[in-house]
Amino acid sequence: MSELFSQLGIDWKLLLAQGVNFLILLVVLTKFVYKPLMKMVEERRKRIEFGIKAGEKGVKIINEAEEEKAGIIKKADTQAVAIISEAEKNAQKKAQEIATQADKKAQQTLKEIMLIAERKEKEQMNKVEEEAKKLVKEAIIRTVQLKPEQVDEKLIEEAVRGLRV
Repeated sequence: MSELFSQLGIDWKLLLAQGVNFLILLVVLTKFVYKPLMKMVEERRKRIEFGIKAGEKGVKIINEAEEEKAGIIKKADTQAVAIISEAEKNAQKKAQEIATQADKKAQQTLKEIMLIAERKEKEQMNKVEEEAKKLVKEAIIRTVQLKPEQVDEKLIEEAVRGLRV
């Protein structure tokens, strides 16, 4: 084999020295370059993984917030509809109360007007009655040609009552 190496121009001592140098270089590179490099790669992988998990968690939180927002909006809409319907009911009730009060007021005013009209009618009737008494008295006086003192008041009253009917 030594002959084969010499024919190819390979010095076995030099090859052995290069092998030892390669092993030393391999050990040095492994210890000082490869391990720190792998450590940095692993740390970076962990940071990336942490970032991805944080991103997923953020997306999940955003989705939950969106769902909660939608629920709150739906609840607010429901409450708004309830408040509006309650306000409409109250407005209708108030309108009905106002209409009832207006009706009562109108009836009260009508009663007052009827009482006033009745009083006026009685006053007018009393005036007419007094006037009728005077006219009947004058008619009787002229008819009988008596003195006014002698005319019977009772007779006049009966005549006026006859006019009322």
